[in-house]
Amino acid sequence: CHGGGNFGDIYDIHQNLREDIVKKFPENRIIILPQTAFFNKNDNKEKSKKIFKEHNNVIMFARDEVTYKIFTEFTKYTYLIPDMAHELYGDLPKSKKNKNILYFLRKDVEKRPIQAEIEETIKGYDCFDWDDLISIKDKRILSFIYRLIQINRILKLNSLNNLIFKIWYKHAYSLVFKMSKVFSSYESIVTSRLHGHILSCLVDVPSSIIDNSYGKNTEYYKVWTKDLEITSVVDK
Repeated sequence: CHGGGNFGDIYDIHQNLREDIVKKFPENRIIILPQTAFFNKNDNKEKSKKIFKEHNNVIMFARDEVTYKIFTEFTKYTYLIPDMAHELYGDLPKSKKNKNILYFLRKDVEKRPIQAEIEETIKGYDCFDWDDLISIKDKRILSFIYRLIQINRILKLNSLNNLIFKIWYKHAYSLVFKMSKVFSSYESIVTSRLHGHILSCLVDVPSSIIDNSYGKNTEYYKVWTKDLEITSVVDK
């Protein structure tokens, strides 16, 4: 199961899928790639924990200490490692710096009140989120891939599966390279997106990170990026 910051009760679709996999594949080893976990309600945590503990071969990777402690309640196979994006360090293209500051700020449910205060003071600066950088062409390619997946649920062709994978693999890399060029064109970045912070580190651009609603960003920063000279936290 993919990594990210959606383990818990904020993103039901992702969590329900993981729990269904754990229930439906009791004889298979299941691996949860590096995640951040958060539960608004302890009842939801206990319900999910019960599902995972009934499986004896779930391996869970945590991106921070808080998540690591939660995951130790879910399985005895728990490990603390950084986000997988760090594997890209040294492989990403960079642009010539020709812009001042990028404010890369999230717009979703994890947005903190401090972000609204910051947004009031940054008129005239570039301010984006991921959706602002995804082109119409990118969205059309994604829509095309989804259509191919739906078709192959009926046809069940290995050759079409391989084609879908090749198209997505090439497109995913092109997106990563495009974003790295955007980020590396700025002198510095202020962001409330964890992967905005990580991408800044990957292209050696000074980054100030704003926390999200439940502490994910600063918990990650404390474990993995606080010792870098180009990183800092915005706390007021």
